[in-house]
Amino acid sequence: MKFISTLMSASLLALSMGTANAAVVDGQSDFIENDDDSWTFIFDLVSADIDGEGDGLLFSLDEFSFEFVVTGDGMVVQDYPADGGLGLYNGADGDNLAGGEMLTFSFNEGITLVSIAFNGLIEGDGHQELADGMATVNGFSVDAADYSLTGQGTLPDGGLVSSFDVVADAGFTGYVESITFYIGEPPLGVPEPGTMLLLASGLLGCRFFKRRS
Repeated sequence: MKFISTLMSASLLALSMGTANAAVVDGQSDFIENDDDSWTFIFDLVSADIDGEGDGLLFSLDEFSFEFVVTGDGMVVQDYPADGGLGLYNGADGDNLAGGEMLTFSFNEGITLVSIAFNGLIEGDGHQELADGMATVNGFSVDAADYSLTGQGTLPDGGLVSSFDVVADAGFTGYVESITFYIGEPPLGVPEPGTMLLLASGLLGCRFFKRRS
């Protein structure tokens, strides 16, 4: 009986060690609270590589008990030096996010994704403050060049989501530099991304019509 008890204790210890070894690694959380109450998490300000050796990288806002995990079909990397960001190491393209590879962002509560910024080039090691090529974000195909630098590109309104995927198309090599989102839905009085685009199109149309008159 004592042997069985010892065996069970050893098994539980091994299981707990295995779970610990597979634990999520803390990423470096550099974030900004924007004037419109959205948040921007920046991933390319690390001073050394952070490797998600277990189940990915964890980012959090402790004061709000808010967190998200970034996973992929290889080891997720928060890459140094500057102009890096989140990539995926699987032996094929170094630690870049490259053709066909995917990162999954999973949140502990719903968010509204506003924009995403990339670093990288079609050719090279991806460490440039310039992005090119196509990527798919939560099912929307986007040109990375329009979503580079300060993330000035606005994604189509995808509504409230608890996770989203970023898939690099065949021509893209680089990193996810930052993401901007609302925790939950946008506050009242803040136009959602799709509404903002419609408003801008309407204003341009009115201006054109006035000139024609």
